[in-house]
Amino acid sequence: MVNMFSSSWLRPSHAFHAVWLILNGIIFWNTYRLYKGQPQYYYLHQILGSGLCISRGTGAVLNVSCGLILLPTCKRAATTLRRYCCRLLGRCGLSARFIRLFFNQAERFHITCAFTVIIASVIHTGAHLVNAVNCSLYYNHRWIEVNIAESPGQDPLQLVFFTLPGITGVLMILILTMILVTSASWFRTRHFNTFYYSHHFLFGPFLVLLVFHPTSGMLKEQTNWRDHWPGNDDQDGPPPVFIPMKGYTWLYVTIPIILYLFDWSWRKVSRRQPVSVSRVVVHEPDVIELVVDRWMSHSQPGQYVFLQCPVISGFQWHPFSLSSCCDMTHASWTVHMKTRGDWCKQLKSLLGKTQRDDVELYVDGPFSSPFSDVINSRTVICIAGGIGFTPFLCVIHNLIRNGWNARPERLHIVFCVQKAESLLWASAAIDQLIEDAWASPRPDKLEIRLHVTRPAPAACRGFSPVEIILSQKYPNLLRRLEYGRPKWKELFTSWKETYSRERVDVFSCGPRELNRQIEQMCRSISNFTLAYESFS
Repeated sequence: MVNMFSSSWLRPSHAFHAVWLILNGIIFWNTYRLYKGQPQYYYLHQILGSGLCISRGTGAVLNVSCGLILLPTCKRAATTLRRYCCRLLGRCGLSARFIRLFFNQAERFHITCAFTVIIASVIHTGAHLVNAVNCSLYYNHRWIEVNIAESPGQDPLQLVFFTLPGITGVLMILILTMILVTSASWFRTRHFNTFYYSHHFLFGPFLVLLVFHPTSGMLKEQTNWRDHWPGNDDQDGPPPVFIPMKGYTWLYVTIPIILYLFDWSWRKVSRRQPVSVSRVVVHEPDVIELVVDRWMSHSQPGQYVFLQCPVISGFQWHPFSLSSCCDMTHASWTVHMKTRGDWCKQLKSLLGKTQRDDVELYVDGPFSSPFSDVINSRTVICIAGGIGFTPFLCVIHNLIRNGWNARPERLHIVFCVQKAESLLWASAAIDQLIEDAWASPRPDKLEIRLHVTRPAPAACRGFSPVEIILSQKYPNLLRRLEYGRPKWKELFTSWKETYSRERVDVFSCGPRELNRQIEQMCRSISNFTLAYESFS
């Protein structure tokens, strides 16, 4: 999950949720007032009461949310649009910070829309259950055409289970329940495949049902309310004329679906050519490095790709941060992955048993993430836990290859691992960055802290095997090695005093508990902005 957080009282996340709440409140209230006060809905409101207004108001909220929920999934279009917008603003001499912040909120926006759909659906369903009861209780004996029930006293369950709105509504609630349960973190981490398939293959039928849900014509509005004023019992005037209300849900979802299908087709074409892994490096204890000798256009530090191995699964695409990207001197790119999940274990076994040229991978990406802003920030603090160091490793490789002449002007790196062995897969790049920083005109621009949170007993008695390796190959790292968890309060207090008059961008990638601790530290510092991602 990706989140943007600013410690000031007007945080981007809070401001976004406030705007979203106000927007949906306006949509709901305007629709509520429309069906309560407009004369064409007078007779229908007599039968259904406030249930009509609530159901139509939440229905409008559902239409908007279900349409917008697809936009954050258009990753290719968002990445391309972000790149060109930032480039255009840069040429005009303007800051692209707002644009980057806007696109960094994509996943948060998707989740917010999902929760809005769930909450609105629950209220919408409750209102319609009340409507089903009112249809029988308040049957209009004088103007039969406006009634929804076929006869007075009709069983409300017949309206729920034997009509098009009822059947489609029940099916949509079942689909939403399955998506909600399988998307919960406790379920997703234990049964990822179930989450993946339910999330990708159930929302399409949900949108189809949503489009057909209001098309039955059961709700009716009066067309001649100017000639027959609602409530007028004048026997000499013309009787009221009722027609089925039109459904406009398809208007809300058509454009987002077209954009999504365009983006999906674009990605489908771009990933149709498989790539072969040219080299596999096994790092202890459970990390493998895949090297692909193929040019990847528009790749930048901090981005990520989706990988698919058809031998393992023809449907699953797994995201991995780039640990090095293509540039003018390197046509290859790499990813590091921790071999603990089922898919990663199978890939490691497959690469070890067969010829690597025979194992084809399909690549979707690269796509932007909040970590793409590391190289655009002036003062940066990068905090990583375990395999969460991969996006920062890509930044390090970029600085080593292309020179450290521009931003970031100051870079602080805190790398936390449980065991010292987990440092070795990134040690060479970190050591080289230290050497380059010393050779630069400003050797104080870099600070690196390495923490082993669960030191082995041997570390207390003398040099451990890892420390011996570090002393022989990477002495710069050994001097920065500390045992125990970082003292975050002291670190952030020191950074706060150092950068009291400038904005500091904090990037955190690792377990959820680590990100929670960093977020708590940033809350009290007004000029610190945090972007984090969790792999737990």
